Amino acid sequence: MEQHFPEDRWVDFVRGVLPAPAAADLRQHLEKGCESCHQAFRLWQMVAELANGEIRNKVPDAFAHSSGLAYLAWRRLYLLPRRARMARLVFDSLLAPLPSGVRGDDASPRRIVWKAGPWACDLRLELQAGKRVFLMGQILSTGTHQVGLPVLLMSTNAPVAETTANQFGEFQLEFRQANGLQIYFDTSGNRPVRILLPDLENPSTAGKTSTE
Repeated sequence: MEQHFPEDRWVDFVRGVLPAPAAADLRQHLEKGCESCHQAFRLWQMVAELANGEIRNKVPDAFAHSSGLAYLAWRRLYLLPRRARMARLVFDSLLAPLPSGVRGDDASPRRIVWKAGPWACDLRLELQAGKRVFLMGQILSTGTHQVGLPVLLMSTNAPVAETTANQFGEFQLEFRQANGLQIYFDTSGNRPVRILLPDLENPSTAGKTSTE
């Protein structure tokens, strides 16, 4: 059966961002006369030519800024939830057994650890007066280092708060307790990570967090 290459490979080939060996494979494939792949190559080559021509058209700064904000809002509300991978609960201090002879300390912050692929997130949540929640967190990844990781707190259909993790992956958020709150980590070059926060006012929901 004749091999064909997917559309994204032709896009990268036209843009000149494929590694040299992979680009050589596609070039050799075209030389063999594959009509289907040649049509895909020509299509994306024309798209690239049109895009390069548009670069010369100066867009007013006000329009560019408003378009950027509109795209960011669309990405957060629709793209992130669809692309995000659900994190898996690996530790919850509310479920961990206490050592013999030790009484529970309801005043201690609740610590919860999630994992999603190479990413691990350690959260400490403390319910304060007025149903306010203070959250301290750290997100780390094996084999990946990303400075300034965007952290978004979302309700079902609207953003609630946002911040940026520092160079150590640490971040803080303060918000009003509500059901269905989710944290998204917008990881560059990888699928976003999603964590469903527990209801701190209802301990019976312990363990009913997101799964991978």
